[in-house]
Amino acid sequence: MTTSATPVPTTRIREAEEEYQLGLVFFKKKQWRSAARHFSLAEKRAPRQDPQLHLYRSWHGLALVYSRDVSGLNLCRHAAAQPGIQATVFQNLVLAEMKLNHRKRACEALSEGLQLDPRHHGLVKLSKQIKLRRRQCLVFLKREHPLNKWLGKVTYRRMMRRVARR
Repeated sequence: MTTSATPVPTTRIREAEEEYQLGLVFFKKKQWRSAARHFSLAEKRAPRQDPQLHLYRSWHGLALVYSRDVSGLNLCRHAAAQPGIQATVFQNLVLAEMKLNHRKRACEALSEGLQLDPRHHGLVKLSKQIKLRRRQCLVFLKREHPLNKWLGKVTYRRMMRRVARR
């Protein structure tokens, strides 16, 4: 009895993996909607015990975000909140957060992902692309306060002049 039950999950896992691979092909071609469709099918076909399920969900969410569907961000966040996930899930979350201009959350996801895998190629590349902000001049005021903005510009210019002289 148990031998007949094992082929079903492996078949479903194989089908989910095939849909996932198709989704990656469409994603690389920047055909976001087609990629989202295939990632969604991979997510649906994967059994609950599949360790790749969160990866499929994060790619599905990222493809939705790239196709201008904001609901994909929730899929990425949900996939990253699960235990035992891969660093690629955090990479997808960072990309989704950056696409929607959520810089602070993107930096948080980036640091979590780098804690999980400090040598992950995609996360290391993203950490070089995302320039971290300097500390604000007047910490008791919000970063967006006009005085903080003005002081930040003045001090940045001074710093850049000193660097240029060296």
